[in-house]
Amino acid sequence: MALVKELASSYGIKPSYHRITNISLNAIDKEVIICVSSYISKEARDKGCDPIDAIDILVPKEDYEPFLVGDVFKAGYKWLKDNVIGLEDSEDA
Repeated sequence: MALVKELASSYGIKPSYHRITNISLNAIDKEVIICVSSYISKEARDKGCDPIDAIDILVPKEDYEPFLVGDVFKAGYKWLKDNVIGLEDSEDA
């Protein structure tokens, strides 16, 4: 799964394929960190190219609970679409 939407990057390149590459859950502090890696395109990702950018996003403690039920990656993609400006109208891939 991934999200498809052209976004600006810190390198002046506009990646269009954004994939969660790691989700870290800290049960003691009720903390979730989502690592999102961005690629120029799905084709670049499929060819084994490295991401052009990767960022860690800290999820607020009040949004911790949905990550405990079901598929943690589905919860991550839903949270990104619901909470990250620019990804709200991205397409699922």
